[in-house]
Amino acid sequence: MRIGILGINCKLANLQLRERLAKACQKHFYSQNAVHGSHSIVLLSTCNRTELYFCSDDLAITHTYILSILRQEVNEEFDQKLYTYFGEDCFLHLCRVTTGLDSAILGETEIQGQVKCAYERVTEFIALPKELHYLFQKALSVGKKARSLRIVQGDLAGIEHAVFKTGKEQFKNLEDVKILFVGASEINNKVILYFKENHLQHITLCNRTTAAAKAMIETHRLKFLDWKSINSWTDYDWIIFGTKSNDFLLTKSSLHLPFQCSKLLIDLSVPRNIDPQIDEDSRISLFNIDQLNSSLTERRQQMSHFLGSAEQLVQKFTATHTDLFLQKQRKTFVKAREDISISL
Repeated sequence: MRIGILGINCKLANLQLRERLAKACQKHFYSQNAVHGSHSIVLLSTCNRTELYFCSDDLAITHTYILSILRQEVNEEFDQKLYTYFGEDCFLHLCRVTTGLDSAILGETEIQGQVKCAYERVTEFIALPKELHYLFQKALSVGKKARSLRIVQGDLAGIEHAVFKTGKEQFKNLEDVKILFVGASEINNKVILYFKENHLQHITLCNRTTAAAKAMIETHRLKFLDWKSINSWTDYDWIIFGTKSNDFLLTKSSLHLPFQCSKLLIDLSVPRNIDPQIDEDSRISLFNIDQLNSSLTERRQQMSHFLGSAEQLVQKFTATHTDLFLQKQRKTFVKAREDISISL
């Protein structure tokens, strides 16, 4: 299989480096830039990982090509923090990703949708090689199959629980807290749903466009804050950011706005939406995605006894689909040779 992956995740690199590489990848390899000459590339970028899946006639050349672009954008050593897989190993890796076995939050369900969106977004702009179609379609199928068989559990404590727990530790009575979500993102939607299930009512959503936020506003019965009024974030007690912005939305200059009460800020984004220097202000308590992930030790303990069987079944699924692909390739090759013989 002419497929490969070059990636970085929260297990191997700190937030600062992941942030820089995520920005570089979004600049050069986002959906509209999925084709670079003979190199076809699909970018998967989430808060915990940035990965480039590629296909070409010479995978080593493509790998070198991608690295050369990243080295021009990131002025620090990062090669030792990256991982690379080719062929069946690449396929196995993406299957582990879609099932949540490679996630910071083991067994999470969001990654399945994120992989699907990354794949479908690219197909809107270009025709991918058949190997990449097969890779993503079958990996998504494996992820769905694993969850239908309850190989991995998706009902344990996740990021929404970590966010909620952080708020409970900060505020005496959560039901009276004014909460602002910035960004109509999937991760914010999940946290809002959990907040609503726990009877938190004073929730406002701020987004660049009303159209993108409309479904969330109607579903969860939220108030809406126009993007032009984002500076009124100081009117809220608990502010949660989860956007795709490549730039800081809150910086130290944002603190010139008058406010007295302490604020809890949660940044669920990579690249980050909040300048970490804001945390130097005594009125601010700031938590990023890595800090929240590290608090979910109980989930990792609960999942530990599932991992062995889950890994075995994912490997079995991967091997089966790899064999099917190779069989199809051989049949295509044999037919092509027969057609050539007939024409001669």
